[in-house]
Amino acid sequence: MTEWWKQSDAEPTDPGDTGTVVPPLTLDPELPDHVQELLRQADPALLREAVRTEPASSWWGLADPLGGRRASWWFGWLLLSVFARSPLMLGAGACAYGLSGAIAVLKRRQRVPVLLRIAEVHDQFVLGHELNAEAAVLLARAVRAADRVKRSTVQRLDTADKQHNDRRLDGQVWEIAEALRTYSRVAGQGPAEVVSEVVAQALEPRRNILRISLASIGRRVEALENYAAQITEAEKRRRELRQLRRLTTGSEELFDLLAATARDDLAVAEIENMSDEVAKALVLLDEALQSAQDAAALALPSSSATSARPADPLGGPENP
Repeated sequence: MTEWWKQSDAEPTDPGDTGTVVPPLTLDPELPDHVQELLRQADPALLREAVRTEPASSWWGLADPLGGRRASWWFGWLLLSVFARSPLMLGAGACAYGLSGAIAVLKRRQRVPVLLRIAEVHDQFVLGHELNAEAAVLLARAVRAADRVKRSTVQRLDTADKQHNDRRLDGQVWEIAEALRTYSRVAGQGPAEVVSEVVAQALEPRRNILRISLASIGRRVEALENYAAQITEAEKRRRELRQLRRLTTGSEELFDLLAATARDDLAVAEIENMSDEVAKALVLLDEALQSAQDAAALALPSSSATSARPADPLGGPENP
């Protein structure tokens, strides 16, 4: 049976790999595994409640039976009891209300520890609704680029190296998400409407700083996308090489046939040409793999560089 705090099947956390839908949850890879599992399985509404407000006292559950249409039901029961002058009906209604209130209090007592636990680690996860539209698009692009790299066959060739690179990719996505949340919060603190030209001029330096900050984060996203594109190109070259190798498998018999039918300069040139084609394919693969490594060095800096937290949006641009 599914626990009350978990999301239902109708509310998946995976946003998919299409469109610009922002991931509903982005986690700091440094979070303990059991905390990550708790956050991934938690109902999105519970996560939003935990980060939005302080948990209310569980005794407020006594008012839960009066919520919504249930209030009219209890009021109607009370009127019937008074008009009927029936202590039995009045007592039954009071017992039913007391039982409902007790159940609501118990449920709230179950929720409060979970809400507090989630709120304690809020600085290590980002919810999609915490980002504005511009930030959401950038985070969606970063996640898609990282997923493309993780799914690539080139990335899966070395299991140990894949785990290391996956963790570095997760760290990059997390730092981008964290910076975008800070940007969204600061950007949301400005006035929605400008009442005069004087106010607009006063706000211009602030807007410039926000634009610089967003552009800096955007460069990190573009570096990830470039890395993913290089990995895709390396995969394409690798498939071409594998196909060429299959074509040249057993080529000795083909060469023997060609040499037996035409032992002249034309046959020799044809054989050498086939060998040259394979050699060129190998060179192309090496270049594609080298380009992917260069893109990885740009998109995934060394561990000493990635350990630094992203710059505050009001502190100027950060290096991608």
